[in-house]
Amino acid sequence: MNNLLQKSGNYFDRYFSAKNVRKVELLILRFAVLAFLIHLFIIFLGNNFFYFKNLQHSYLKAIYTPFSFILFYEVFLLVIIIPKSISEFVGKQFEVITLITLRGFFHDIADLDLKNFININNPEFISLLYDLLASLFMLSLTILYYKIYHNNRKSEIFNELNNFINIKKLVSISMILILFLLSITSLYGWGAEIWGALQLNQNYPNPNTVFYADFFSIMIFVDVLLLIISFIYHFSFFTIFRNASFIITTILIRISLTLEKPMNYIVILIGFLFSIISFYLCSLRNTKKS
Repeated sequence: MNNLLQKSGNYFDRYFSAKNVRKVELLILRFAVLAFLIHLFIIFLGNNFFYFKNLQHSYLKAIYTPFSFILFYEVFLLVIIIPKSISEFVGKQFEVITLITLRGFFHDIADLDLKNFININNPEFISLLYDLLASLFMLSLTILYYKIYHNNRKSEIFNELNNFINIKKLVSISMILILFLLSITSLYGWGAEIWGALQLNQNYPNPNTVFYADFFSIMIFVDVLLLIISFIYHFSFFTIFRNASFIITTILIRISLTLEKPMNYIVILIGFLFSIISFYLCSLRNTKKS
């Protein structure tokens, strides 16, 4: 068992070094640019040729596509950050759900009549306000979370055994494989739904329920697994409560992905606040103890 963990740790260090992660970043950005141009061309065909009339959309719709690639890269970073720190891992989850919220604005703005939508009684205008306000609140809470984390980083660090670090690296490798498998299957399923929507001239399906709902469902069990394994090396009531609050936040994020506005954002913000307050109180206790 120790030999397997050591091999997985070495494999992770070799293939997910900063240099290789940078290569993945550049590759995804190239795909983002290419997809952006292709999407613009498809919209051009839909807006100018009757044969492609089902593809007709505002050009603003194309902004959503490269942003989705950037969001996928953030999810990739979320997975490979697992071996570093559970607290950093949770902070990255905050970043991902904030970007998902911001992406929702780009998704919705393209479907609006920009000449007449600024009306307090227009539900589409209210929906965009929800996106913007929620993303600002999430950004503020994420900054607050990282400030608490960096101010109390020394007090929360304990001496992790090498085996525990290697276990987290093995979990990270497994999650990377799941991430790419889930991406392929979700892209295929979403593509089929998109094609059906185009044929029937219906609205596009919500991509958050296709990929991210499944991904965060898996993340819940990963959080629980890491929490249980961490007890072998470091056990205390305050650590249990802090990490359990992180799991609760992941569950609330998962639930929010299938709710309508503004309830989805209310649930997310409750999750953020619960984790931040729990993290602050436990960190404050550890600081006083030190």
